[in-house]
Amino acid sequence: MSERVSQQATSQRQKGKTVGITTRMFSALYDLIIVFAITFILVGLTLTGVELLTGATPARWVQNLLFITVTYAYYVGFWHKGATTGMRPWKLCVVDIETGKHPNLLMASIRYIAFGITIIALGQTIIYLKTGDTNHFFFALSSCIPLVSMGCMIFTQHRQTLHDLVSKTGVFRVYQ
Repeated sequence: MSERVSQQATSQRQKGKTVGITTRMFSALYDLIIVFAITFILVGLTLTGVELLTGATPARWVQNLLFITVTYAYYVGFWHKGATTGMRPWKLCVVDIETGKHPNLLMASIRYIAFGITIIALGQTIIYLKTGDTNHFFFALSSCIPLVSMGCMIFTQHRQTLHDLVSKTGVFRVYQ
């Protein structure tokens, strides 16, 4: 039974082609623009409305929770269905690396958390570089995470990033 599933996954992945860093970056840029617009509308306008109606600014943790909820719903919801809006122009698809099907909600959630850690580390690295505060352990740690994530693409069979490896997913260009 498991051999048959493995053969199906292999045949489904063979319909697609592994994707390099450039295509994934352009796709991520599209998603970033879309997520910015969605969070502006759902988070920014909501918080502004609450502030205007109540006269009080919501606590920072409420603002962060709202932001995380919106971005989680966007990424996990679309990854669970196979592709975000930014992935579609390039015909990219996120798949379970073992079955070749769309990832389940748990896999998509794990991917979101690992992806988020990588993005936060990249942002922190940029801040450290901009301020010149580079002589400590946290700079080394934050700068290694994005490098390791992209470096994984060189050494894995399906060109998986760190968040793909952790969630057992992969990104393929699908020609249908």
